[in-house]
Amino acid sequence: MSHQLRRLALAFTAAFLLVVAFAGYWDYLRQDSLLSRADNPRRLLLEHRYPRGTIYDHAGRVLAESVGPPGDLTRHYPYPDLAPVLGYVSPLFGTAGIEATADGTLHGDAGYSPFDLQWLSLLGAPPPGRAVRLSIDLTLQTAADQELGDRVGAVVLLDATTGDILALASHPTFDPNMLEAQWENLIGDPRSPLLNRATLGLYQPGGALEPIVLAAALRSGLAEVGSPAPTAGADLTLGDHMLTCLTPPTGTVTLGQALQYGCPQPFATLGEQLGASALDQLFADFRLLEAPTIGIPTAAATYTVQASDSALAAIGQSGLTLTPLHLALVTAALAEQGQMPVPRLLDAVQDPQGDWLVEHGADHTMAAVAPQYADAVKALMPDGYSAVALSSASGQKLAWYSGFAPFTDSRYTVAVLLENGDVTAAAQIGRNLLAAALKP
Repeated sequence: MSHQLRRLALAFTAAFLLVVAFAGYWDYLRQDSLLSRADNPRRLLLEHRYPRGTIYDHAGRVLAESVGPPGDLTRHYPYPDLAPVLGYVSPLFGTAGIEATADGTLHGDAGYSPFDLQWLSLLGAPPPGRAVRLSIDLTLQTAADQELGDRVGAVVLLDATTGDILALASHPTFDPNMLEAQWENLIGDPRSPLLNRATLGLYQPGGALEPIVLAAALRSGLAEVGSPAPTAGADLTLGDHMLTCLTPPTGTVTLGQALQYGCPQPFATLGEQLGASALDQLFADFRLLEAPTIGIPTAAATYTVQASDSALAAIGQSGLTLTPLHLALVTAALAEQGQMPVPRLLDAVQDPQGDWLVEHGADHTMAAVAPQYADAVKALMPDGYSAVALSSASGQKLAWYSGFAPFTDSRYTVAVLLENGDVTAAAQIGRNLLAAALKP
C-alpha cells in the first residue's frame, strides 16, 4: 500500500512540476510574444479604455478611428467599403487587414522595449496608439467601389511609377462597424464577402496572359508583331466549351491584330512553339508565382508548365491562376518599359515621438522584359486590353480588363476582374477609373 502511495505522490509531483514549467514558459519566456499577439482578447479589450491609433489615406483623410467616451471606446470606420483593406478589430474575432499588420503601431507597443512596456503597464499608463497612413486615395477608392457596385469582382489601381496602390476594391464587401452582429451571415454568405478578391482571389487569367506571351515570342525571335496569323479567327475547344475572338477578324490579320481582336488560337500556337521552360521563365519574370508583399494577405499559385500543357498555359487555361493585383503589376511593367514596380500599401507610420516614418517596399523593382518588347506590346493597347477566361472548375466565364493612362509617359495602371463575364462592363469600369485618376 505504501509503495502505491509513493508512486501516486511521485506522479502528482511530476504533474505539478510540468504545470509549473508550462506556466513559467508562457509567463516568462514567451510573455512578450503572447501579450503582443494581435488576437489577444486582453489586448483588444484594453482598447475600450485607451484609444487605438487612427488610419489615414495618403491625403490625411480618416479611414479608421477610435470614438466614444474614455473607457467605452469603439472602433469606427467612416468608409466601411474599404473593409477588405482595413480589416477589423474585435475581441471575439481578432484582427484582420491593416488593423492586424500595423497592430503594434496602432496599439502603441511598437518601438518600446518589453521592460518599458511592463513598467508603463504597472504605472497604468500604456503607450498611446499611433497613426498609420496608407497609399490609398479615398477619392479614387470611392470611384472604384461605385464603379463595381453590386457586381462580384475586384479592381486594383496602381501608380506605375511608384508602385503605390491608390485603390483596391473587392465586392461584395462588408461593414466592419457591424462585424459581430453580422458575423454568422458573413461566414455563411455563398458570395464570400470576407474574401479579398483583389489580393487573395486566384482566377484563371485566360486571354489576360496574351500580351506577355506576345512579349515572350518577340524576345525569343519566334514572331514579330506584323507576322501573319492565318488561323486567328479559328475557334478553340476546351472540353464542352468554346473560346473565340472577342471581335471577329475580317480577312488576313497579323499577330498584333490578333491580340487586339482577342483571338486565342494564335497564342495557343505560340505557347507550343515557346515550350514549357520558356513559359515557366516568363511567369517567373513577371512574378506571377510570388505573393506580392503589401502588408495584407496576398496569394500566388504554385505551378509548373508541362510540355503537353504549353498551348493551354499560353492562353491562361491551364493550372496557373493569378489575382487582380498580379495583373495590375504586369500591366504596370508593360507601361514602364518592362520594369515592374514594388507595390506599396502601407505608406508611413508614426514613431513614439509622433514623427512620420515612410515605409519602403520590402523588395526592389525588377526588369520583367526588355524595354523594346514591352513598348511593342504596349503600342497595341491604346485603349487597354480586354480578355475572357473560363474557370477550369465550372466553365464559368470571367472578364478581365487591364489598361494604363496616359498612353504616353503612363503613370496609372488598372486591372479589373468581374466574375459575371461582362467584358464590356469590365472595360468601362477600368477606363472610367483611369479617367478619374487623370483628373487634377
